[in-house]
Amino acid sequence: MRPLSNQERAALVSRRAITHVRVIVMRFPLSAVNLGELLGRDWVMGVQWSESQDETVGLATVAVRRNGPAGIVSLSPMVATSPANRGPTGLVEPLLKEGRTFRIDVQTTPSEEPTPGAWQQVFLGRIDDIDAGPEELSFTGRDFAGVFQDVFIETERDYGNNTVGVAVQEVMTAIIGDNVPTGTGPGLHVPVDPMWQLGRYTQERETVHEACQKLAAQLGWELRLRFVDGLGWQLVLQSPERLADEPVWTFGPDDYVELSRVQRRLTDIRNAVEVVYTDINDRDALGNAKRKSVLSTNPTSIAEHGRRYMQVTEASASNINTEVEAQRLADAAIADLSDSALDVEVEVPYVWALEVNDVVRVLPDDVHLDEAVDLAIVSIDPVFTSGTAKMKLQLRGRPSISRSEWKARNARPSTGSSPAERSIQVTAKMKGPDAPSDLQPTATVNGFALAFKPAPTGPAWDSYELHVSTSPGFTPGAATLKAAASATRFEVADLQPGTTHYAVVRGRDAHGNVGPTSEQVALSPRYVEPRFTAPMVTWGVAPLNYDFESQASSSVPPDNWRVEMGIWGADLATTPDSVSGSRALQLQSTDAVIVSQAISVRPGLRYSIDAFAKGTDEALLTMALEWLDATGATISVENFHKMFTAGEPWARYVHAAPAPATARFVRARLSSVMGVAGGTIQIDSVQVDLADIVQEPTLPPPVVHGSWEPYTDNGRGRVTYYKDSTGRVHLEGAITGGTIGTNALTLPARCRPPATRDFAVATSTGYGRVTVTADGVVIVASGSPAWVSLNGVSFRAG
Repeated sequence: MRPLSNQERAALVSRRAITHVRVIVMRFPLSAVNLGELLGRDWVMGVQWSESQDETVGLATVAVRRNGPAGIVSLSPMVATSPANRGPTGLVEPLLKEGRTFRIDVQTTPSEEPTPGAWQQVFLGRIDDIDAGPEELSFTGRDFAGVFQDVFIETERDYGNNTVGVAVQEVMTAIIGDNVPTGTGPGLHVPVDPMWQLGRYTQERETVHEACQKLAAQLGWELRLRFVDGLGWQLVLQSPERLADEPVWTFGPDDYVELSRVQRRLTDIRNAVEVVYTDINDRDALGNAKRKSVLSTNPTSIAEHGRRYMQVTEASASNINTEVEAQRLADAAIADLSDSALDVEVEVPYVWALEVNDVVRVLPDDVHLDEAVDLAIVSIDPVFTSGTAKMKLQLRGRPSISRSEWKARNARPSTGSSPAERSIQVTAKMKGPDAPSDLQPTATVNGFALAFKPAPTGPAWDSYELHVSTSPGFTPGAATLKAAASATRFEVADLQPGTTHYAVVRGRDAHGNVGPTSEQVALSPRYVEPRFTAPMVTWGVAPLNYDFESQASSSVPPDNWRVEMGIWGADLATTPDSVSGSRALQLQSTDAVIVSQAISVRPGLRYSIDAFAKGTDEALLTMALEWLDATGATISVENFHKMFTAGEPWARYVHAAPAPATARFVRARLSSVMGVAGGTIQIDSVQVDLADIVQEPTLPPPVVHGSWEPYTDNGRGRVTYYKDSTGRVHLEGAITGGTIGTNALTLPARCRPPATRDFAVATSTGYGRVTVTADGVVIVASGSPAWVSLNGVSFRAG
């Protein structure tokens, strides 16, 4: 009940007091128009409004005259020429317009004229509907709490927290502040702290009014617009005074003609109330919160009316998630529902200070009642018309929240659920599960295993996505999606060892909504360790698998080898005809090309390619050192050729070359050309290594120029040359028949001196001189043309 002064109480009790009403419409924020004095005329014909336990937003209807004398002035908003619809500046500003704020004031005084300054505000609302009839115009509006019914929560947000929680009134304030423009609706007033801390939950998309009312209902409290002295109109969160036993007002037979309804009902009695909830403080071995229940009963009511059971089933993610909160809700239900409530309806003179849930006393009329009863106000319906001020009261039991609210929360035990359930369903329909926690990565060969725990609160998960990237702080997307499964453990085995990878996990619900990502974890896939390698495979020589022993499948090349031209299985294959191990590589068509894994090199040093090979007649094998830069692009290729003849056995072939200055990697490159259809080449044990201890074989005889020709008399060998392991070129043999001072032969590019060199050589008449130029030209500068020995010509190749 609103506070009353002694004078106000005396006026309300007086039989001769008169209750006055006025209606104020706010044309502008600071422009109040009194419809009882507008343009010197009282336009108000009747006023009525209502508030009840079932409807926490009140509704008022005001009836006014449509037109003044001679129809000059009209309150119809469609009559733009009416002076009533002109603002202070003369512009068209309809007085009665949807959305305008209006207020109903009353006062009860002994005099026929109202006293200035004694008005009491009893209703504040906004115009929703205007009905401009021919003689009477009426407008209807909800009270100012209806503003929150008109504001929809468009964005899902998280409120509360799972540490110490957040006070429910603070959560309500945050919901209002996040969605309602400042200054649009009433402020929130909480006269008594409910002492309820909310855990983290996701607020679904609904009206602000529904969101706040659901929180209040979970407490067993109510939230409605009330006038608070010193603060004005506030949205008040409070508990009904369920234990109130002193009436605040008394009505006797002199105040009412009759009691229009006096009923008692068994239907609504519930004296055993069970609340089913999820207890976040009691978890199973997997860490999931247990489903539990509490029971509250009224033994006296059970003895009188029998056991009448009701179950309230809270959603799995409800903020009713502890035993204390569940018991409080069950006790509130018992307090509101366990008594056989007398239901009385009566019309009495209007008392502006009375509010819903106030307790009033009704004195007996010796017809319906033979003794006084104290009942709580369920609804108030004041009516002002024809100079009278009456109100219809519905009275029942003790103060409580709406019985309709409890009915809506009642779950049928036979089904375990109710389509009318009104518990907060914080499982979001447009937001996925909360991020998982406790991510535990374990490095594996070429990958990792990642285990994690689902979030203990929030929407239920259906599956999880694993996202992996080499960039920290990356944003998950289609390019980073590595796996998706209904599991809490992932295994990945196709990552690059030695590279740090970063992983996050996020959940999806059954509707496909994606939740927030987990914390990022770093992981480094392991390299292959000796204990994990296949038996019979040599790993100590470059390139890895140089002997072709490791092959995942006969349908693919041996490990670490890649076909660049041709088709594996048709142009290239493995064969058991080998030199070492159990298999060798076989090239069996023209232009078949296969390359090894790249190996890092040091620029300027010599590297060799060393292999065993054999082939059919006129089969040409090209072994090459392919030099690559830091990006893997080809710089140059050093080719070495071998033409096979029929019947040649396995033989070793070794060639070497210095790495170019820009080379960072090298790989073996093998290719074939078949001179005869159906020809084949077998190759095995292909090694690439530093050439410091590798001796090249004698190179093919060079072409002798002009009239010079090889001299092989007296056991002399053919003209040839070779390069030793230190990079020096040696010439051997003798020539004859040419002209002194002419070119005898030309050396290939890799066997030329960095500058011209002169050498003393033996000739048929003594000593002569041979000159080798930087272009590789060998000139017999002096001596006898009968024969000239090339033995002893040796230089460092440039």
